Amino acid sequence: MKHKDHRMKLMTEILNGIKVMKFYAWEISFEEQVLGIREQELKVMKKSSYLVAAAIFLVNCTPFMVTLTSFAVYLAVDPKNVLDAEKAFTSISLFNIMRFPLMMLPMLISSLVQAGVSCKRLEKFLGGENLDTSAIRQDPSYESAVSFSDATFSWNKNENPTIKNVTLDIKQGSLVAVVGSVGSGKSSLISALLGEMENVKGFINIKGSFAYVPQQAWIQNDTLQDNILFGLEREESRYQEVLEACALLPDLELLPAGDQTEIGEKGINLSGGQKQRVSLARAAYSAAKIIILDDPLSAVDAHVGKHIFEKVIGPNGLLKDKTRILVTHGVTFLPQTDEIVVLVDGEVSEVGSYQTLKANRGAFAEFLNTYGEGDRNEEGEATVNTVTEEDLTLGDDQGPQADEHPGDALTLTLKRENSERARCRKWSKSSVRRSLKKALRNKDLASEKEGHAAMVKGQRLIEKETVETGKNILRVPMLFFDTTPTGRIVNRFSKDIYTIDETIPMSFRGVLACFFGVIGTLFVICLATPYFTIVIVPLAILYYFIQTFYVVTSRQLRRLDSVTRSPIYSHFGETVTGLPIIRAYGHQARFLETNEQIINGNQKCVFPWIVANRWLAIRLESVGNLVVFFAALFSVLARGSLDSGLVGLSISYALNVTQALNWLVRQTAELETNIVSVERVSEYTKLDNEARWVTDHRPEKGWPDQGEIKFLDYQARYRPELDLVLRGLTCEFRRNEKVKRK
Repeated sequence: MKHKDHRMKLMTEILNGIKVMKFYAWEISFEEQVLGIREQELKVMKKSSYLVAAAIFLVNCTPFMVTLTSFAVYLAVDPKNVLDAEKAFTSISLFNIMRFPLMMLPMLISSLVQAGVSCKRLEKFLGGENLDTSAIRQDPSYESAVSFSDATFSWNKNENPTIKNVTLDIKQGSLVAVVGSVGSGKSSLISALLGEMENVKGFINIKGSFAYVPQQAWIQNDTLQDNILFGLEREESRYQEVLEACALLPDLELLPAGDQTEIGEKGINLSGGQKQRVSLARAAYSAAKIIILDDPLSAVDAHVGKHIFEKVIGPNGLLKDKTRILVTHGVTFLPQTDEIVVLVDGEVSEVGSYQTLKANRGAFAEFLNTYGEGDRNEEGEATVNTVTEEDLTLGDDQGPQADEHPGDALTLTLKRENSERARCRKWSKSSVRRSLKKALRNKDLASEKEGHAAMVKGQRLIEKETVETGKNILRVPMLFFDTTPTGRIVNRFSKDIYTIDETIPMSFRGVLACFFGVIGTLFVICLATPYFTIVIVPLAILYYFIQTFYVVTSRQLRRLDSVTRSPIYSHFGETVTGLPIIRAYGHQARFLETNEQIINGNQKCVFPWIVANRWLAIRLESVGNLVVFFAALFSVLARGSLDSGLVGLSISYALNVTQALNWLVRQTAELETNIVSVERVSEYTKLDNEARWVTDHRPEKGWPDQGEIKFLDYQARYRPELDLVLRGLTCEFRRNEKVKRK
């Protein structure tokens, strides 16, 4: 477990930082680290398998040793004791009945220990302190929308305060900007206002409801419309007004289903700017009186940011009648705010209008010198002159010209952003179609193969396929990571690899043991009572139909269980990630209700699976009882020609067949279900790779000797079947130059 946790931690870090890793060409280094950990993990697994084999040997020998010891003691204690067939086979039957409980005892003890640990962890979680929001008051007698009264907050009770002695009044309907250097406590002030921090002293009074736009947009795995409405009813005129103000109408034209498009996990189908505008639209559509904006314009282009400020946030925007608290690093829109709050080390340094604070020559003037100079440098930076043989285009869209209006620049900016996302969506759709076709083809092929071949393949893939998967995943194109949720990839390297390493070998071992146990039992019964061969075929046919019906039904029910369980994890993950937003909007009850509905849907699939298990148990008990019945019946019918010892042997073996049949069916069903993990892992070994690590054209030694980049008639596309994105690009980026894309 230690090596597995280490490997999964490293893989998660790799997947989260895959773009940086590929940029620095660190794939080989990280590949060696992952394979090194995996090699250590396999060595430990090999040692563990030896211990498991020894334990199984001892467990199987225990009934025999107990029987032998009992008979020896029985004969040794008294010379008059006689071990006849009646006593011997009765004792053997009882000892064999003990075999299964003895085999299950270690597993039971292990399960009890794990259950105890889980209960303690749940108890610790459920017994933890709830979020204390007593410092957030709602007294309507206050005139201000938000009032801080000597408020001091920290992230943890034992840490130093992050927000210190803040006394501040924010008037209703005003636009207030919160500024300060990095680490000054701007986001912490917002978190304190939302009740997400520990109160040390003082309080905050609010007059009205909240809507919150975080710096990192939180998007649900739902349609774009539902992300904007966020539980409210749709009012068409208001809805369209919000879409236009947040510059989302051009996006709807490119999305395949408009505002009914499924955005995907964590907004995977949207760019960063699009996600931020959806988050802003959610706040704009809400009925909240206080809108908290944590640097919402940082993720959008300058043209889009100007449009959003004018249409949504600014004095004449959609939210002009609401109280707006804007956290920002930019200085462009500060003159249009009603009031500016300057933070220094978690304390309010200055409060006032733009002109007043600028004239004071205090902390705000220093802030302007720092960030305003940076903005001027960025805006006034000379553009590198480039020589191009052909115009550089992004798809079919031309870049904005110097004499274009700001609205045209906004439209072209959105078009450029959406054209890139459209190509990603097209690639994603084609990948999904290929995956579905491949899955159907694999299903047909799997149904034709014998179960034994699949078992053997699973065993061979334990070392080969898992290692190849780790190698291959680092060499696939970036578009794969852009269109595949990280959780899905992590699931392949955690649950599926664990299934191949642990579950499949155990199931395979159980199937073989039970199969040969049943065959041996029937052989002994037939040898003792030859007439039993008459009923073997009918019983085998009955058993086959019961097994087939159960396995097919169980497999479908397990798949339904798996399908309905995934939304539980997804919804839980979304809820945990978006807790501050959910609490700010006051939608805790709605999310709890949704969670209960999802769990109920999963339980509707789990309960039939449990019922199917009970159905199987009753029928297998009946088949086993028929075996015992016919073995006893034929023994009685042939009592004149059979030895009592053989009859006892036949009956004692027949008593064990019920248990073996039951276990054989369950292990077969489990093996058939888990073999899917082999296919899932094997899929990742067949993904298309990027170019080779070592090419035929190697640069000279000592390269690069200077920081220059040259493009000579460069052409590029996202995939071979797509149109060119860069067409005949010829330009040069010389050293010591700062270049800005326009």
